[in-house]
Amino acid sequence: MILEKLKTVDPNIHGMASTDGMVWLSPGLQGRIFCSIGDELTHKLDFDLASNPTDGFNNIGGNSLWPGPEGGAFAYNYPHGEWTVQDGINKVCPALTPESAACAVMTKDISMLNPKGVTVDLEYRRKVQTLDISGQTAAYGVKGVAYTECDSFTPKKDYSVEDAIVCAWSLEQFNGAEGITAFGKYAKKDAGIKQVINDDFYGDPLVRITAANGLFLFRLGGPCRLQIGFRKDCLPELIGAYDASRNQLIIRKTAIEEGTYINIADNDQKNGAYSTEDVYSIFNGSQELNFFELETIAPMTVRNGKLIRSVLNSRTFIYRGGADQLRALLEKEYQLNSKEIIK
Repeated sequence: MILEKLKTVDPNIHGMASTDGMVWLSPGLQGRIFCSIGDELTHKLDFDLASNPTDGFNNIGGNSLWPGPEGGAFAYNYPHGEWTVQDGINKVCPALTPESAACAVMTKDISMLNPKGVTVDLEYRRKVQTLDISGQTAAYGVKGVAYTECDSFTPKKDYSVEDAIVCAWSLEQFNGAEGITAFGKYAKKDAGIKQVINDDFYGDPLVRITAANGLFLFRLGGPCRLQIGFRKDCLPELIGAYDASRNQLIIRKTAIEEGTYINIADNDQKNGAYSTEDVYSIFNGSQELNFFELETIAPMTVRNGKLIRSVLNSRTFIYRGGADQLRALLEKEYQLNSKEIIK
């Protein structure tokens, strides 16, 4: 049973039913979210690492909430120049409070150091609620699980944006890379590739990307780790991935909100944190790491030069079924050219 296995790494794992599966909240694994359909996990979860964590970064998997940006002058992943995941994300575990059978909240207070030497005290909060998608699954003959999350970082002191910025950034990690097709839908259908994709990371992701008529495709796998941002400029609507080997389709959605979006890129950001506005990101772990991430990103609210908060509202839908059934679902529910995604 999946519950018994999950309890081996978090005795306090909290499950909530959703259509054909469960949404699992793990306070003992730093506040991560996992899903299962039937008795099988849909997300990556490294049970060995979760059982025997190292002193360094424990890349366990699931859906984790991080403060951005990752790189640049305000980076939380380079407080001393070398890439690191600070204890507030990697080790500190939240308190979990159920609000109903379908909703629970996880909170913790964390302190994060940025390269300017500023320690930023934050309230980390995740409110997770399951969704009933039984109408969809019945209509297309597939199985599914879905949930909404409201993630936020709220400063506990006053910080000038000259000293510190933050965006809520949800990284959802899945097994596999080779042969998986990630994709994004955008409303500005005539946008050029540079208006759609932020490739200011590492490597050359554009060699594995095609884009036309409001849809980009990103062929995952290959020999190199790659990451992209999905720019606000083209009016992005969703990202997703299709894994033929697991008969699995994933969709993630977040609306464009008022506030200041930033460049999420993991590099020195020579043009600064405001050089682009990323609403989504996709990480290709390549053949080496054999996982990928679908990521949603929030703007930050700034008032009178002060950092107020960052709130991220996003939805995740995970389906399993035959190729023909998933094609029909993509066409009718998401208005996507399914023949480009599922071949």
